[in-house]
Amino acid sequence: MRDLVPAGTVNAAWNGLPQTLAVRGSVTMPQTPNGSLIVGYFNQSQRNNAGRLSVTSGGSDPTFLPVPALARMISVLTQNWQANNLTLTNISVNASTPILVQAYGPGIPGMQPGVLTIGTPVQLAMRQAVQGTTTPNWMQLEFSSSTSFLEVVGVVGGPLDRSGNNAYVIALNAPGGDTGPPPLAPPPAGFYATAAGNKYTLPFNWGAATVYAVNLSPQTATPVTALLQSL
Repeated sequence: MRDLVPAGTVNAAWNGLPQTLAVRGSVTMPQTPNGSLIVGYFNQSQRNNAGRLSVTSGGSDPTFLPVPALARMISVLTQNWQANNLTLTNISVNASTPILVQAYGPGIPGMQPGVLTIGTPVQLAMRQAVQGTTTPNWMQLEFSSSTSFLEVVGVVGGPLDRSGNNAYVIALNAPGGDTGPPPLAPPPAGFYATAAGNKYTLPFNWGAATVYAVNLSPQTATPVTALLQSL
């Protein structure tokens, strides 16, 4: 298996590139961005093996994440580790449970983004990213799908909020309906918002800044269209 981290070994210089962790294999990013980072993880076992991933940073207590068996969609963790290190370890019970991990965000290797131009729609296939520059006025980033399949996108950009976050994970055609910032109902864990329909618009005024978007949808989904507009 290409880019495999074998059992009992550590890639101590992980830069976010896709890596497959054997059970007891680890990757460590020596220094994360001082802003939000999107980390995707996916159970590659062909068997019905539920997986488990541990996440540690600095001297903090580990976080344990379930990695669903037989899923055809990556799971997502979004957090600001405040320029600390980050270690991911496959601690699954069954030895035949490889887990793919990858990081997403501006400047992170492994996902060379295409160009996001104001006023020009661009289609994003699964795990494809685009990046553009905003202008110093109100703008909006619109995501749309031509089907009723669940679609998931991630956006990184803008100033940090009070919790230190500046990443937004959004679902279209979400079975839970419309959720998000008040007055909507709270979104599911890890999401900024969900939409019952096949379109979502994120308005913002970030000044002249970089905006990054990536398609994190299931393997069965169709491409998502992204459109950056000046208002």
